[in-house]
Amino acid sequence: MDQNKENLILRVAKMYYEMKMGQQEIGEKENISKSTVSRLLKIAMDEGYVEVRVKPPVFSAADLESELSSRFALRKTVVIPDMIGDAGVLLRDVAVAMAEDLPKYIGDHSVLGVAWGRTLNSLVQFLPKMRRENVIVIQLNGGSSRALYESGATEIVRAFKNAVEGDGYLLPAPAIVDEPRIAQVIMEDSQIASVLELAKRCETAVFSVGHIAQESVLYELGCFTPLEYQAIARRAVGDVCSHFIDLEGNIVDPVLDARVVGTPLEQIKKIKNKLMIAVGAQKERAVLGALRGGFADVLYIDEPLAKAVLALDEKTAASA
Repeated sequence: MDQNKENLILRVAKMYYEMKMGQQEIGEKENISKSTVSRLLKIAMDEGYVEVRVKPPVFSAADLESELSSRFALRKTVVIPDMIGDAGVLLRDVAVAMAEDLPKYIGDHSVLGVAWGRTLNSLVQFLPKMRRENVIVIQLNGGSSRALYESGATEIVRAFKNAVEGDGYLLPAPAIVDEPRIAQVIMEDSQIASVLELAKRCETAVFSVGHIAQESVLYELGCFTPLEYQAIARRAVGDVCSHFIDLEGNIVDPVLDARVVGTPLEQIKKIKNKLMIAVGAQKERAVLGALRGGFADVLYIDEPLAKAVLALDEKTAASA
């Protein structure tokens, strides 16, 4: 795009959005048609010169936030209401809320650990520029695959790296391998070991939880056969950074867990700021297991899921 056209687009956008001028008025001022003004405004939106977002007032979820925080010893809980019943919009709203808060938890000269998956892929679209000094971003769990299906791990690490203007390190390995001995050998490789060593210095972790379903990212990555996954589904409620847990947050199968290439779950639990984002009522069991296991300090969650988690906690506690 040449500079003259770019300047015209910016002028039109400023007159329309900042000066509140009508499209007809702008057209007369710039000696262009009203339809051209409309087209230029669309280009401004498509090119990212203009961002429009509906920001609802803070309200109504305070009781839910307080209940979740007190019940699961969370430092902070952010519950986002479901305004229109659209799953995509709800995911966006929760992701935006977390993205806006991230600068509070990422300091200079620190290590930031990130997981991957569909929710994190959405989150990185809204990361603000943080301009931190000497921040290292690491991948907490392996995510490469022989299948064409992509975990998005590379793009997620890159997005966080760019946001903090720091360095980024991938964990170039599968999330789960066939046998524990293979996982051990991989993690002894110097490239992998150096990232896992950085994880010991991690001050902030950003991750979601995976639930048990055929559309699970780990299943689609080809980590399990259908029969293996069915066996896991009988015992596990979901996974935290590829570690499968039960409803109490315990590892369901030590042998299976020994096949995971990534930061050990007990090491993740020691991280100072564990920021968990969860969207979708289908994740109620996975989220409850993660919360009972103490794998979150700060939680970003949608209102229907928050209510489902609390209801499930009461139901299972009563039947225990």
